[in-house]
Amino acid sequence: MDKRIFDTMKNGYNRYQVDDYMQTQKLQMDALQKKLESVNRELEMLRQEKKVLENEYRKLNDNLHIKESAASEMARMAMKEANMIVDTANQNADTIIKEALMMARGILMEIARLGDEANDMKSSMKEELHKIEEALDDFETPAIPKMNLLKKEL
Repeated sequence: MDKRIFDTMKNGYNRYQVDDYMQTQKLQMDALQKKLESVNRELEMLRQEKKVLENEYRKLNDNLHIKESAASEMARMAMKEANMIVDTANQNADTIIKEALMMARGILMEIARLGDEANDMKSSMKEELHKIEEALDDFETPAIPKMNLLKKEL
């Protein structure tokens, strides 16, 4: 409040100045009261809005935490499943390799057996050829008769 100096009169201060001042102060006080009420209403609205936003934030934060946990769990499960798939693939690959090696060993054994048979057959054929060659060498052709004898008539 302002300090105001009023004119003095016989029975005290100038009543009109005091009444006018009081009226001005009352108007200012009423205006300030209305402004205070308006600010208090706005403050209450902001508090309610803050409370609503805090609740919404809490819900969103809780929801985010739940989703992060779910995503983390899904990632863990996916990693576990991927590891299981890799392990199974490794086991299957080992089995396939073992089977391929067994088949290759069988094929090599069959090739070795066929090679032995071919060598045996080659030796046998060489012996037969040698016998045939000896037989051919021992074969004597008869003397060829003279062709003159055929030309004479009987």
